[in-house]
Amino acid sequence: MMSCARAALTTRASQICPTSRARNLVRAHDSAKRGMSRRPLLLGGVAGVTARLGSGFAANAVEAAPEKGSTAVGGDAPAAVMSPAVALVASLVPGQKLANGAFQVVSVERVPEYSVAVAELVHVKTGARWMHCGADDGNNVFNVAFRTTPTDDRGVAHILEHTALCGSEKYPIRDPFFNMLRRSLSTFMNAMTAADYTCYPFATMNTTDYFNLLGVYLDAAFFPKLSYEDFLQEGHRLEFASKEDSKTELTLKGVVFNEMKGAMGSQSARFSRALSAELFPTSTYHHNSGGDPVAIPDLTHDDLLKFHATHYHPSNARFYTYGDLPLEATLLKTEELALARFDKLDVSFLEVADEKRFTSKQQRVEVNVPTDAVVPDQNKQTTVSRAYLMVNQIKEPDAGLENFALVVASDLLLSGPQAYFHESLLESGLGSGFAPGTGYSSSRRETSFAVGLKGVAAEDVPTVERKIEETLHKIAKDGFPRERVDAVMHQVELSAARVSTNFGLGVAFGAMGTWVHGGDGLRPLRTPQNAAKLQLALDADPQFWQKLFKKRFVDNPHEVTVVGVPDAEYDAKLEAAEKAKVAAIASGLSEEKKKRIVTEAIDLVTSQDAPQDAAVLPTLKVAEAVPREIKKWNSDVSRTLVSGTIKKPVQIDAQPTNGVTYVNVVFDMSDLPDRLTPYLDLFADFVTELGTKQRNYKDLAQYEKLISGGIGAGVDTRQSLDGVGATEVFLSMSGSALDRNVSDTLDLMTEIATGANWLGESDRVGLLLSRRAASAGSGVASNGMQYAKAFATSTISPESELDYRTAGLPHVAMLQRLAREKKGGVAEVEKALSEIAAFTLTSDKVSRLRVACVPGDAVEIAVAGLEKFLGKLPAGGAAAGKETTVTDSLAAFKPNPSRAFISVPQQTNYCAAAYKTVDYQHADSAPLYLLGHALSSAYLHREVREKGGAYGGGASASPVEGIFAMSSYRDPNTTATIEAFEKAAVWASVAGNLTPEILEEAHLKAFKAIDAPLAPSGRGASLFTNMMDDASRQTFRDRLLDCTVEQMRVCATKYLVNQTPALAIVGAPANVDKMRKAGYLILNAEGIEIKEEVVA
Repeated sequence: MMSCARAALTTRASQICPTSRARNLVRAHDSAKRGMSRRPLLLGGVAGVTARLGSGFAANAVEAAPEKGSTAVGGDAPAAVMSPAVALVASLVPGQKLANGAFQVVSVERVPEYSVAVAELVHVKTGARWMHCGADDGNNVFNVAFRTTPTDDRGVAHILEHTALCGSEKYPIRDPFFNMLRRSLSTFMNAMTAADYTCYPFATMNTTDYFNLLGVYLDAAFFPKLSYEDFLQEGHRLEFASKEDSKTELTLKGVVFNEMKGAMGSQSARFSRALSAELFPTSTYHHNSGGDPVAIPDLTHDDLLKFHATHYHPSNARFYTYGDLPLEATLLKTEELALARFDKLDVSFLEVADEKRFTSKQQRVEVNVPTDAVVPDQNKQTTVSRAYLMVNQIKEPDAGLENFALVVASDLLLSGPQAYFHESLLESGLGSGFAPGTGYSSSRRETSFAVGLKGVAAEDVPTVERKIEETLHKIAKDGFPRERVDAVMHQVELSAARVSTNFGLGVAFGAMGTWVHGGDGLRPLRTPQNAAKLQLALDADPQFWQKLFKKRFVDNPHEVTVVGVPDAEYDAKLEAAEKAKVAAIASGLSEEKKKRIVTEAIDLVTSQDAPQDAAVLPTLKVAEAVPREIKKWNSDVSRTLVSGTIKKPVQIDAQPTNGVTYVNVVFDMSDLPDRLTPYLDLFADFVTELGTKQRNYKDLAQYEKLISGGIGAGVDTRQSLDGVGATEVFLSMSGSALDRNVSDTLDLMTEIATGANWLGESDRVGLLLSRRAASAGSGVASNGMQYAKAFATSTISPESELDYRTAGLPHVAMLQRLAREKKGGVAEVEKALSEIAAFTLTSDKVSRLRVACVPGDAVEIAVAGLEKFLGKLPAGGAAAGKETTVTDSLAAFKPNPSRAFISVPQQTNYCAAAYKTVDYQHADSAPLYLLGHALSSAYLHREVREKGGAYGGGASASPVEGIFAMSSYRDPNTTATIEAFEKAAVWASVAGNLTPEILEEAHLKAFKAIDAPLAPSGRGASLFTNMMDDASRQTFRDRLLDCTVEQMRVCATKYLVNQTPALAIVGAPANVDKMRKAGYLILNAEGIEIKEEVVA
């Protein structure tokens, strides 16, 4: 797990099938830059639970570019002409000197499967290692990483990561990092603390921007200020409730302190941490690199300085670059700005020791964990997991093959209803879902596998353990059927063929887990090779899987079993312990020490309020860096699909999708009876989960995996861009496949749309409801900001209210009820879903279709398949009659801005304020969008994060939805943050506060989002999903570029000041009394009002 110090402003590209909760301006604008995108990678991480292999073999797999021919797994790479960037790297030879002799080439390797060439170099003077991946991709990446090996839970690596970005030798102002976020067009900027390394990556498509950021990043990493004041702000500090009054209550504050309170505030986080600590009892992985809030206050500023001196040295550094920029220029600049000032340092003492392997089975370990916010069954709250330590990726000779084989095995064990542990554990009814941490993890130098259940009755723990052992022994005896392995390999091939945008970052993150320890830096690029090796190994040895499982599971003594025992008072006890600790400190304070705390607090605020000369930082100029013209995708909307008497419009987006075809069918749901609205998300999620008339759900999942990249559905709304027309509510059904499998995939889509088993799969529906209820209940705390914003916006917008009913707290409450009612709940859901299918899945309700693929035959094959699909759909569906429809409900909506506090077991808060504004085509929409960026950077960051201690805070405008929102994340405050939101609006309305410089920075932040790289499969999606044509997009872009400071100020006055915002806070139970007195409606995690107890 990585702990991210900074909120990256990378924006995901448009999806073919967006979900309603994910709608935003960037998707709506269907934006992209000039650069070529590349293919996604299969990286180390946690595989097998979170997604199908095709959508990312690992949890941290990312997507990225070249629009070249795909290579089947195990096949030869196609011959291709190398681009100049690739050819330049491929021409290097070992021993060659670069950058005036400062660097020496160690190795060079071409990777034709990904159309890249990789060179590894060493800095002669310091021994720093450098890997450059030359590619025909303008989204250039830089990353510098340091091996950081914590020996305790005080979070020194994490706090250093934060503090290093708070000013440096060349840029001594407060927080150059956040200043650069708004002075750059970066496609990615962040800093991250992993379990054993810390890295500082960025990506950009602008050459000037690249070298601007390079200078800032190098100075931050190697020459940071690390001032005491910054340590107090980012790490931890003692502060009186009233900063200048030592008679008020003493408190603990700090950005990382509060971040980790939030990060460790869930049952999932606490259990996963305990599992890791037990599996690694002696190595650095035993400790929480992010820091445990209990231990963070013990870290001193001197500890921080010493850690930087020993760890942030070139001799302990790994540099990585990627893209089409010449390597030599980056090497020269890095030598000039940083490396020339260092000599070699012996860093052998930082090497991570191998974990001492157990020689015998260990006793079961019990740990206390928080309860989930909402629990369907109070008698089933225990979590149990078995974990195994596996491959040493640095020292074992066959690590590459075995690691890949275990990733494949994890998918076969865990992914989909046909998976082995799905059958033995989930279908047993012993638990509500897989335990936190389930899956195969290869992100550390020694890999691991864990599997277990949550929502277990305490007395059933031994049964769960037995079923885990029986399942693993079964594989050790029988192995895996080859056809199941082939289905996984098909997903590997698909993943290698998919084109998207962040290939370079994927390599950066995938390499570090082993490279920082001296292992193979090209690990993330070895997937096709390892897949071919595995196929050969399976051909050569029919007992391959049996031997692997016997070695890594059955005969592996390094295993642990951890049982999480729920404690309803867990968070309250932590809070009480913290208060007691602070009270003990307060009782022992001398007057001199009290004065020092007061002085430090005043000095910190003075520093935070002091004007900063940001002019010392480099910046781009909007006039030079941002084109006025939109990027056009030339979608073809002239064609009509004809199937018999059925005629429907189809949009063709002929794009370089690298041999993968994407299809999308939209069904209008606007006249659906409104009583069925609460079940819409269940319908979309279950569409491929229940089997069909031809196949049971397990066979369906296996076949889907064998021929396609996945078939799915989502419910969304399309709002009128001019605010006049009615909102369309629709179901979007989508699929993707390699071009050779498109016909089969569309036949399968037809089979699902016309023959899904909405009735008759009661056991399956019951299992799905149980898992969904448990997942929703456990996710309320960790998704607090999303729930707070959703609650607030639902009271001022009919579309948001629809979203909230289908996926907000009412949905959480409904799921718990359905799970508790068991058979009655299943029957209710089956009836509702079958009704929705009858209303929706007909040819009459199809409103439009889309194909995205390479030009030529692929288009015609997809069109023919969609015409066949249309012809197989029933012609007419059910009618709502006199019932209230979804459209009726939207039209009848009356805004009533909320003022609510949702009490959820945790230690931090999530605050939201929302305002209804104007439609997309309104002249004020563009200034409001810029105002959101301006308020985030120029006001809320300082007030909510730096002063308030929240991990994050900002403002945003959603032009398509007509919503302006402010929010905070992992926030120690409640009403103080709401007051900061109100003051932000007033501040923006006062002439002179918003300046041309702030507007310029807001423009850069806006266009880095709007012009973010877009995968070929998403080009044209905004036209299809939102009816946003080129003229609309161009008008909005012109208004952004022509916006003035005065327009922003007027919009703040008009839409924010003296308006009644919708307010919602998801927060700690300790705040209930205070919030009730402040006039807030108090709700529990299911959205049910908590009445005040009346004492007789």
